[in-house]
Amino acid sequence: MANIQKSNSEVTKFIEFLHKSEIVPFLEDIYLITVDVAGLHYIENIDEIIPKIKEKSNLELVREKNNKFDANAILVLFNGEKIGYVPREHNLILANLMDAGKEIYGVVKTVSAESVYENDDSKIISFKIFLKE
Repeated sequence: MANIQKSNSEVTKFIEFLHKSEIVPFLEDIYLITVDVAGLHYIENIDEIIPKIKEKSNLELVREKNNKFDANAILVLFNGEKIGYVPREHNLILANLMDAGKEIYGVVKTVSAESVYENDDSKIISFKIFLKE
């Protein structure tokens, strides 16, 4: 019987603690994933845009539901200019979040405009995706 009373006492203390405590929402936006911008090589003026993009620059993510190549397409914009897309292999859950009214955005992690291989002019923009709270 003593154990039952002790349990009740612990439960009572816990309930009192919950009533006295204030539940605090997330203080920061929620990090979801890091990806590379897909399709940079299709952007005609990318060579003019890339030098403007710096680490920690914000990227706008916009759903493109009517994209004929990918129904889950998410457009990536820098200062209102299209720079590519969230890669197809990572966009399904993000698209579902956006379709449900959640706001997601990107923050540039790294920008590489230099060639990795000889005769290769590939560029890479890696960015983190966050859920706005």
